[in-house]
Parts: sequence; C-alpha cells; structure tokens
Amino acid sequence: MRDVMQFLLTPHSSLKKKGDEMSAAKILIVDDDQALRQTLKKALKNEGYVLYFAENGENGLKIFESTPPDLIFLDLRMPVMDGFQFIEQIGIRPDDPYAVVVITGHGDDFEVKRCHNLGINYFLRKPLSMVEVCGLARNCLAMKKNEAELRQYRNNLEEMVRKRTKSLEEQVVFQQTLLDAIPAPIFFKDIKGAYLGCNTAFEEAIGLAREELITKTVFDIATDKIAEVHSRSDRRVLRHGGTETFEATALFDGLQREVTVYKAAFRDANRKIAGLVGIMLDITDRKQAEAENIKRTDELREVNTALRVLLQQVNHARHEVETKIVNNIKNRILPHLLHLEEQMTVEEQANPQLQALKSNLPKLTETFPQRLSSSALGLSPRELQVADFIRMGKSSKETARLMSITQNAVEFHRNNLRKKLGLKSKQVNLRTHLLALD
Repeated sequence: MRDVMQFLLTPHSSLKKKGDEMSAAKILIVDDDQALRQTLKKALKNEGYVLYFAENGENGLKIFESTPPDLIFLDLRMPVMDGFQFIEQIGIRPDDPYAVVVITGHGDDFEVKRCHNLGINYFLRKPLSMVEVCGLARNCLAMKKNEAELRQYRNNLEEMVRKRTKSLEEQVVFQQTLLDAIPAPIFFKDIKGAYLGCNTAFEEAIGLAREELITKTVFDIATDKIAEVHSRSDRRVLRHGGTETFEATALFDGLQREVTVYKAAFRDANRKIAGLVGIMLDITDRKQAEAENIKRTDELREVNTALRVLLQQVNHARHEVETKIVNNIKNRILPHLLHLEEQMTVEEQANPQLQALKSNLPKLTETFPQRLSSSALGLSPRELQVADFIRMGKSSKETARLMSITQNAVEFHRNNLRKKLGLKSKQVNLRTHLLALD
C-alpha cells in the first residue's frame, strides 16, 4: 500500500495542472465529520474542482446517482449508511469512470482487506495531509482519464479489427466465389506441398470436400506413380519460384485423365516463397481427337498407296489394250483398206468418205491416247464426223451432202464444236484449231 501511495503522489508528465481541463472534474466527499468536510473543501476548491458533499452514505448515494462524480472521498464509519454499504450499493468495477479513496481513522487490516475485496485500491488515514489529499486527487483523476483514453483506444482498435476482419472475410468469400466460378480445377498448397484449399471444380474432380482436402498431399489423393510426377513438379516450383507448365495424368472421378498443369509460386509479405497455386485443364478429348486424326491419316496414307498401285495396274492394262488396238488397225484394217483402194477406179478412190477413213486411221494409230482423251471433250459421233470433214476443208454444204443431213444441222454441230473446244467468243479458225490438235 505504501508503494501505491508513493506512485499516486508522484507527479507525472501526463497529469493536468491547475486551470486546465481537469479543473472541471467533479469530486464527491462523503464523511460525517463536518470539520473534515470543510477542510477538504478549502483544499480542493483551490485546485479548481467542482465539489459535492454528503454527511452519510445514503445522501452520498443520491448525489452519486444524480451527478456521477469523477472521484469519491469516502469515510468508512458513518451513521445511516456506512462506507461499506455505500460501496456495495455502487458496485465498483475496474472500468468505472470514477475512483474511490477510503478515508478512515479507525481502519485495521481486516477493514483494508474487506475494502480490497470490494474493489477499493486507494486509502487515506486520519489525520489527513492536504498536500497528500490534493496529490492523490490529481493522480487518481489523471489515472482514470488515462484509463478512459485507453478504453477508447481499445474500443477503437477493436472496432478497426472488427471492420478489418469483416473486410478480410468478405474478401476471402469473394475470392472463393471467384475461384468456384472457374470451371477448371484450381488448387493451392503450402511450402511443404500440403493443400491449403481449392475450388469447387477441383472438389468434384477428386471427389473430396475442401475441408477433407486441407493438410493432405497429392500422395493422399492419387496413385504413387501419378503423385510422384506432380510432387517433383511441386518441389521444382517451390525451390526456384516462377511458373511451370507440363502435361501429366490425373484421376478425375476415379478415371484417369490427361491434363495440362499450370503452376506458379506465391510469396508472403516478406517476399519469401510461401506456397504454390495450380490449375489443371482436361485435354483428354483433345488427345483422343489427335490420336484419331493420326489413325485416320495413317489409314488414308494406306488407301492412297493402294490407289497408286491400282492406278499403275490400270494404266498398264490400258496401255496393253491401246497397243492391241493399234496393232489390229495397222495389221488388219489398213492393209485391207489399201488393197481395196487398189481394186477401185480413180473416181471411186476420190470418194470423200473413203479419203476421210484413209486419213483418220493412221492418225488414230499415231495419237491413240490423244484420240481417246477427246472423249473428255464430250464430242458426239456426229460432231466427230463434222470435225473430220472440216479438217479436210469441206464446206458446210459439202459436209451436209456427204453426211446426208441438212446444212442447218451442220452449222448446229459446228457451233457445238466451237463451244466445247472453248472457241465460242474467240476469233480463231475452227479448221486451223482442229489441225493443230492433230
């Protein structure tokens, strides 16, 4: 108690002096000794306080309730209601805005202990020293003021912490909602490779709730072979920082899937690597499509090879057929035609149809492939006949007589020839063009 009194009576830099804001402090003095009340009034009034007086605890309680004081000087032994009863009525608490100083001339250790139990920490024994009273009043009021400021600081700090905590919680909820909105599986791990969290897509992929996943490692949710691949990647990212991308295998819904994994290290406030975040993209369908394309490409390559072989065989067979036809024309038709011509008179030999046959058969044998390809032009038999007579220099009238058709029909076939030979709008002589083809 002596140490407490020494502290309270020692001036402090934070204490207010006479004439400042502390002059408005209210002090309640509860004592049945009128002379003591007057002495305290004289001493404390000079300090600038507002003073209230009561001769017993009952009156003091009324003043306390109507005008809450900042400091109470209380006598223990009084009529009507003593100091102990007064203390019990007001119910002292550590955070009360007022201080209570007990004044007694009869107190013993039992009373002091009882006062302590009721929340009293400050005592003055009669006879009083006014210097001691004034010093104690200043220090008690300053202490209560400091306590009030500390409470305000604490309340402000608690409010700031509450708001900051709420803001952080809202931020966490927003970030988790954002992650859950991403359809690709996302996860994040600590520096030891243990899961810190994930999004909904990752939960659905591995079949574990987020709460069950936390603190587990990849070896707890995948086969050893798959887990080792991902664990090696984790160690590289956590050791060097930065990012890493690779293709691997993962188990989604118990099924083996091909994935592209993107990982990046994240750092704490001190810029030290604190863990990693990863995202997995399922590329199984793409891989299957690539494999199917490769398979189809191989199949088409095999078909093309077979077609080339077949085409070679067809060309070989066509060449054999052409050779046989040419040989038959040369060996079986042309000799008979020449022999027949020898049997004819000069007038018979001049027959245009005979001359056309005699002229065209050698050309057919010389340019057989080209003759066959003329079918690609879509020429009809009549058009081929007209073309032969045009080559021979016959007019439309002569051609009509030789073919036993009208001259208009010949002109119709000539127009078709120009159209099919691409000469419709060109200033090109039809006979010259046909001879150039030969």
